[in-house]
Amino acid sequence: MAPLLKVEQLHIGFGPLEPLAGVDIAVDRGRILGLVGESGSGKSMTAMSVMGLLPLMGGRITSGRVMFDGTDLTTISERDYRNLRGGRIALITQNPMTSLDPVMRVGRQIDQVAELHLKLDRKAAKEKTIGLMARMRIPSPEMTYDLFPHQLSGGLRQRIVIAMALAGDPDLLIADEPTTALDVTVQAQIIALLSELVREKGLGLILITHDMGVVAQTCDEVAVMYCGKVVEYGQVNAIFDAPRHPYTRALIGCIPQPGMAPRSLAGIPGMVPPASAMPAGCRFNPRCPLAIEVCHSASPPSVIEAGRSVACFLAEGESA
Repeated sequence: MAPLLKVEQLHIGFGPLEPLAGVDIAVDRGRILGLVGESGSGKSMTAMSVMGLLPLMGGRITSGRVMFDGTDLTTISERDYRNLRGGRIALITQNPMTSLDPVMRVGRQIDQVAELHLKLDRKAAKEKTIGLMARMRIPSPEMTYDLFPHQLSGGLRQRIVIAMALAGDPDLLIADEPTTALDVTVQAQIIALLSELVREKGLGLILITHDMGVVAQTCDEVAVMYCGKVVEYGQVNAIFDAPRHPYTRALIGCIPQPGMAPRSLAGIPGMVPPASAMPAGCRFNPRCPLAIEVCHSASPPSVIEAGRSVACFLAEGESA
């Protein structure tokens, strides 16, 4: 069976800039794909491409395909996209306080999704909303329904945003760093809740994060992104057991471990360059301790082997 979502050689442009340069990812029903990398790696831009929101940001898809359940989304009209967006494809944003209308009761904000995409009347939509809020383990859902966003904690606001995403009965969820603003305990609860929903409802989930620890505990597959490219992709266990790209190794090296000596946590020197100043050759070469001469002049191809891919000249040599 074809994946629920398959992104093939996706390139996007903002004027002369190319923030994404050939992204390939896929996600199946009942599976969680982690998109991981530092800020500026292209994770959220990939999500905006799938959601069809690039034109609102002044961007465009210049080449590639976004195949969703057999349909190339790069070829459909904005009207058709509006029917999908919030319905079959839903986005969970990272900051619920700026995603919720501050002057509308939270229950009505969830209702509107079911009314629009499932054509429910107001009574049926409210019943569905109360059920979703209970499913999100929101205490006293009937009472919470009538509250405003500022009356809820950060964790409850995030659960409201997840309920909004689920109200249209989506096939694909995209969670863009959904726990960034939450404390560690609430983060764990939200991640566990999302995982439970994926397994029970058979949804496909793209989890965007910079936290390799969350990926290791939650995801089935992982795509490691750097400067608009997928540098390593495959099953989570395989990549964490034997990372082949230097950037993947560096990210895993940033995960705190029990019993570590003080000040021994590794870091990655340098910063992700802006889209206007991408280096020649491999985009990671200015920060890579293993870079060789060819890394500064040519972009490495993706080497595919045993169900995983890595874009690195050193890995290419290992494969040979």
